[in-house]
Amino acid sequence: MNPGPQDTLKRQSRNILAFIAIVLFLFILKVCADFILPIVIAFFIFVLVSPLLSRMDKLRIPRFLSMIIVMLFVLVVFVLFVYVFFLMVNMLIQADGIPAYVSRIQSFDRYVSGMIAPYFDVDDMASFSILRYLNIDWYGIMMASLTSISGKFISILSDALLVYVYLLFIIMERQTIFPKLLEAFPRGKAQRAGQMVSRMNRQMSKYLLIKVVISVATGILFYFASVLTGLDFALVWGVLAAILNFIPTIGSIVSTAGTIIMAIIQFSPDWGYVIYVSLLMVSIEMVLGNIIDPRLQGVQLNISPFVILISLAIWGYIWGIAGMFLSVPLTSIIQIISANIPSLKPVAIMLSEGRDYRKRFEKSKRRKKNMSPEEHDDIEMPEHQD
Repeated sequence: MNPGPQDTLKRQSRNILAFIAIVLFLFILKVCADFILPIVIAFFIFVLVSPLLSRMDKLRIPRFLSMIIVMLFVLVVFVLFVYVFFLMVNMLIQADGIPAYVSRIQSFDRYVSGMIAPYFDVDDMASFSILRYLNIDWYGIMMASLTSISGKFISILSDALLVYVYLLFIIMERQTIFPKLLEAFPRGKAQRAGQMVSRMNRQMSKYLLIKVVISVATGILFYFASVLTGLDFALVWGVLAAILNFIPTIGSIVSTAGTIIMAIIQFSPDWGYVIYVSLLMVSIEMVLGNIIDPRLQGVQLNISPFVILISLAIWGYIWGIAGMFLSVPLTSIIQIISANIPSLKPVAIMLSEGRDYRKRFEKSKRRKKNMSPEEHDDIEMPEHQD
């Protein structure tokens, strides 16, 4: 039975209102980023340490003691990360860091400019320079960025402290989530909401834990590969590779491209060594990112690669670099919630990778192809009757 004009109008109005609500919600997330983002980060840290808390509960360790152990563990990891990060920044702004590379980059610029100068319409080929032609103060921009990071230490520390406090209260509240769900909603809906929360927690815990392990392994391998090849700033490349690995696709490209550019500046015109460094770094990313990571993750997330890129752009626009780090977990949560709400199931299907639907579609096509004309007519008969 075809829907009437009134039903169609209601459906269209509902869709328009839903679209407006989503736009307003994203706008609020962007405007209130200073308030919401620390809570979201604290939530994902909680999800990451949740298996450790569950394990200690099974060992009958008192909850107060397990909370202290986890909070101390998070504090140690944070202090270690801050120490390594600022050690890296300090290494770059020292005299033997980026300033020492000014002459080397200028020398490389003259080498490349001399090769491509004949293809440009310039009066004086001897003085032609790509850096001068682009008119970008790369040295000033880089030094200003690194110095500003060091200058924002107090701001970074206050944000981290806020996240730490939120994490403490989330851990304290973890035992009351399911009782509150059972009390707040009818029995059936409460059970369904509880299953949804459990699935999100389980899926996010596995994803984040594997991502942390793969990222740390990537950072360690980049560091030792840099040391082995004699690439300068080995610690920088190791830390950057570990951090950027959390950003899907783009992160690994940026970290690998950074080491290759560094190798070109440092070792050119010894192109054999540049190729050696490039192959080593690309191999590390290929093995960890395209073989080991997918095998460990399995089909746990089931999100389309195209959707991941779109979510990377959206969350990056809303919350900047932090949004890019959180884009995949946030998209996965949206998918799980959509799958559990009947009216939003089409959204969950569109966000998914679609392998199961493709197999089902191809199986249906093969079955139709092998049918006799009479069977085919019987299947399509109801469509003609409508």
